[in-house]
Formats: sequence, C-alpha cells, structure tokens
Amino acid sequence: MSMHDQFPRWPARLAVFLLVAVLAACAPLQEERQRHPAVDRAEQALADGDPEAAAAAFLDAAEAEDPPLQQEYTLRAAATLVDSGRLERGERLARRIAVDEDSPAAIVDFRSVVLARVALARGDYETALERVNRRLPSETRRAADLLETRADAEYRLGRLLASAETRAGLEKLLPDGERLERNREQLRDTLAEVPMERLRERMPPAPDVYGGWIELTFLVRNYRLDPQRMEEAVAQWRERYPDHPAAGRIAEDIMARYRTQVLDPERITLLLPLSGGRAAAAQAVRNGFLAARLVDDDRAPEIRIRDIGEDGEDPWAAYMQAVQSGTDLVVGPLTRPAVDVFAESSTLPVPMLALNRSSREDELPGNLFRFGLLPEHEARQAASHALASGHRRAAVLHPANDWGERIGEAFAQAYDAEGGTVVARERYREDQTDFSLPIRRMLALEASSERASRLRGTINRAIEFEPRRRQDVDVVFVAAFPRQARLIRPQLRFHHALDLPVMATSHAWEGREDVAESRDMAGVVFFDMPWMLGEGDALQPTRSRLAGIWDDVDRHAPLYALGTDAYRLIPYLATLRNNQGERLEGATGLLRIDGSGHVHREVLPARFHDGEVERLQPSGEREQLPGLDAAGGDGAAAD
Repeated sequence: MSMHDQFPRWPARLAVFLLVAVLAACAPLQEERQRHPAVDRAEQALADGDPEAAAAAFLDAAEAEDPPLQQEYTLRAAATLVDSGRLERGERLARRIAVDEDSPAAIVDFRSVVLARVALARGDYETALERVNRRLPSETRRAADLLETRADAEYRLGRLLASAETRAGLEKLLPDGERLERNREQLRDTLAEVPMERLRERMPPAPDVYGGWIELTFLVRNYRLDPQRMEEAVAQWRERYPDHPAAGRIAEDIMARYRTQVLDPERITLLLPLSGGRAAAAQAVRNGFLAARLVDDDRAPEIRIRDIGEDGEDPWAAYMQAVQSGTDLVVGPLTRPAVDVFAESSTLPVPMLALNRSSREDELPGNLFRFGLLPEHEARQAASHALASGHRRAAVLHPANDWGERIGEAFAQAYDAEGGTVVARERYREDQTDFSLPIRRMLALEASSERASRLRGTINRAIEFEPRRRQDVDVVFVAAFPRQARLIRPQLRFHHALDLPVMATSHAWEGREDVAESRDMAGVVFFDMPWMLGEGDALQPTRSRLAGIWDDVDRHAPLYALGTDAYRLIPYLATLRNNQGERLEGATGLLRIDGSGHVHREVLPARFHDGEVERLQPSGEREQLPGLDAAGGDGAAAD
C-alpha cells in the first residue's frame, strides 16, 4: 500500500503549509530597509493563485538586491515553485544558493527547508528528516519551518508520537493565528492515529504540554462510548493542565467529535448465507458476532438473523423486510455479488455494514460501509514494510489467476507509489510443483545462461559456468498458499537467491506453528491479524475462549475474527469515517474507515524463524495496512 493511501489528508495540508510558510517568510530581514516592489507583486500573485508569476516576481526582486536579500528572494521563488509541484525548477533554484560556514544561519536554514520539502514531495522522507535535523535546534526565524517540516517527515515515516512531540514543541514558536491553529489540529489528528496500546505505554505522561496532549487523547478515546465518564475525565484533566492550549475549545471539540457520532442501535439484523455452500463461513461470522455481543453490557442490542441462502437470493427484499420490521442497522451480506446489489442503490433507508467489498467504489450510498478481508491490503502492507526496511527494488512472483493478479498488482502499485521499483514480475501455474522456470526468469538466470551459450559458440570451446542472478533485486514478494509457498522458498534458495529477503501475505501459512512448515519457510516475513498471531488477547472474546465453545474456530479463525470486529465496529462507524485518523483495535487488526465507508485493516508482521513464528515490530508506530481475503484460506466470504 502506498504511503499516500495511508495519509489522505497530508498532501493537501502540506501545500497549505508551504504557501503559509512562503507568506510568513516575507517578514523583512534586519538588513532590509525598503522592500522591493516586486515582492508586493509576488504576494499578490500568490493570493491570486498564480505561482508562476509569484516566482518570477521574487526572482526579479532577487536580481535587484545583494546578498543576503538576493538569496532570501531566490529561496522564496524556489519555495513557491516547490509548493506548486514544480519540484525540479524549485530544487535547481535552491541549489543555486551556495552556502558555507560564513553564510547567514537563516539562509542556510531556509535552503534546508526548501530542499527537505522537495524530498517530502518525492516520498524520500528519510532524506527530508535528515536535512532539517542537521539544522536543529535553530535560533533563526526559520526554526518553526524546520520543526514543521520535521513533524511532516516523521508523520510520513509512521513515527506518530515523534511527530506529535515535535508539533508540541512548535507551539511556542508560532504566534496566534491560522498557522498555530493548524498545528494544533494536526497534532490532535496525529495522536488520534496512535494505537491505544502505544498511548497506554505512555501513561502517566510527563506533566508538560506534550504530556497533556497525550493524556487528553488517551482519556477521550478510552471513554468515547461513555460521554458522561469522558466529560468527568476531561474535567479532571483540566484541573491538572489549566493552562494547556487544548484546555478550552479544543477539548470541547474533541469530545464533541465522539458525543454526536456514536451509533447506538437497538436492533441489528444479520443477513448471511447460512444455508448452502457458504454456510460454514457464514456460521463462523455469525458465531463471532454473537460472541462479541455476549461480552457487551446490558445495553447490548437485539440481534435478528436472516438466512439469505447460498447465492444471496433477493438480498434487497431481505434488507427491506428487515427495515420494515424496525431494524436500525444491517450487518452483511457476505458475498460480493450480494454487496453489489446495495452498492448500485442510490440510497439505503438504514445503515449497512457489508462484509465484503463491492465491485464499484464510486457513487455509493452514503451509509453503506464495507468491511472485507482483502488480500490486496496485505500486499500493500508488504510493500510499505519492504521499503521501510530499505529494500528499493523488488521482484514479484504470483499465480497466474485472478487472485494472484490482484495481489501482484496491489504490491506493484503500492511499491511504485512509495518510491520503489518492481524490476521483475513473473507468474506460475497453481498446479505446479517445479517453479524453476518462472524463478529463473524472475532472477534473470535464463539470460545469464543464454550469454554463456553465446560465449561458448563464439570461442568454440567449453567453459566453466555458474549462472549469476540479477543483482538489481533487494527483496522478493511471493503470493502463494501454503503448499506452493513451502515449495517456492527452497527453490529460491537453490536458484542463488539465498541472500534475498522474501515477503508474503498471511495466505502462505496454515495459521498454526507447524515446525516442518516453519523450517521450509525459514526467513519469510508475512503479515496477519492479531488473532492469528496471538496478539489479540486483550480483546474479548479471545480466540482460545471461542475454541473451547466451537470446534471449527481454528479452521475458520479469520471469519470468527471478522464477525467479532463487525460487532465492535458498529458504534464507531460514523466516528471513524468522519475522523479518518482514528483507529479501533480489533481482532483483525487496527481498523480505520475512509471517507467512502471502506474499512481498512492494519495487521502485524511476523517471520518464520528457528521452527517458530516470530512476531516482529511494525516498521513504525502506525502498523501499516490490511488483511486476509477469505477466498484465500477456506473459500469463505470470498468473491
């Protein structure tokens, strides 16, 4: 998944920040006695939305001045160009400014900010962070720009707490006004994305401004379904932090985001194919849903269950019957064709949490939410994890079917969008046991052998030769189910790829720690939901508890988790969609909802190591994106 998919708000906000920074930079230098008229033209062009004219006017002013004003105006032109997406021209202008130990510190700082913004726009977040960190701490009037750029880079790298802490430190450098309010809003939104477990680890925080932000965020999110307790907790927080910048309107706004958006349905209807070929899958989802309802308190809603048959016969009629009987919310259906029936509707009388994606993602009813276990999400997360680990060039191997094409394309798109390059992509037949040919093509061993053959023909004599794989690959991404994965991994080693890291989706393992399987898969990194990796024990009911009730829990564990999380999501549907930085901890992962009502899951990385499955630390505080398509393991809830 691309980093831009993960951070939908920030590119637009960065543009606003750049424009404000350029305007703020117009404060006169100490050496400036009378501002050049071209600067007024530049500011007017910026206000009119004409960055080309603004940059030209700044350069006119630069030509008429001596250093350091000449450098200042040139950098303003560069920042204007970068802000408007003209990165190469902006970078050239910034690099035109030669700096050394005798250069004014403010000019060096400004140049570093502009070049860091270029790196940010190109997705090179580490370089951006390195550039500004070299100039911090700073006592120049560019200190705020440096810190704001650092906060943006940290955010994009998934270092949410670090980004929030930087913004808390930026507070004292910003005067009252729009930029200060925006910084507080971004700080609040950043903390809203931090997993609750990370916030719990910080409790109690240091009693400073940053600690106050962390504690406020934790308290509000902890009591978000109990408005009275939330207000009591915030009132006590205000007593501890009476002078905190969030103590007034901001705290009220944060609480209001939850008070007005919590859903509390009295009746919920489940529409599931409880008969026919998908009955086992539907029953697992139903049982997980009901188990989560049983651990709820006395306010738990009434649940009504309707069997809509294997093919989802007339799901619209079943939905309308539920509406007419007084239901407040519908959960299901489970198959994509049935979900498509509702996606094609112009409106839905009551909200629906569908348990699969739809074939279309545009012009959907406003209260249609989609929560599926999609393989594309894990592929995107593998791409992000690979890049965060420093692997910039990937080879991709997947089956030659619709499932494989979807996963391979998802990985390639996300990898490319985040700055990586897929240098090879090969397909294999599902019924194969010998994957030598696609592996040799992927690693360019065939080309190496052909070169040796041509050389033998040229010199007309036998030569000793060992095929050499291509050297422009840092990582291999494999889409496979357990049987193929256990065969592909050893064959990669045999074909001179012993040193290449291998990544896969959760489909590559059986969901249990089988020693023989783990040895075959040694070193492979994959991504799966907390329930499958033993990391969901804090949530009730646990997988082990349900396994003591139903004997098919291990076989259908992802679907039980889907059902439990479907129930947990219901109160938060509007809150998560309207506050897209928010995450909900679930059995299937950290859950978020985008503006279209699609539920994304952030899952966990793991690795086969020493005959066991070893849980890994995520590549940032934001545990990337999503999950498991039921088409994968047991054929349930799939397309």
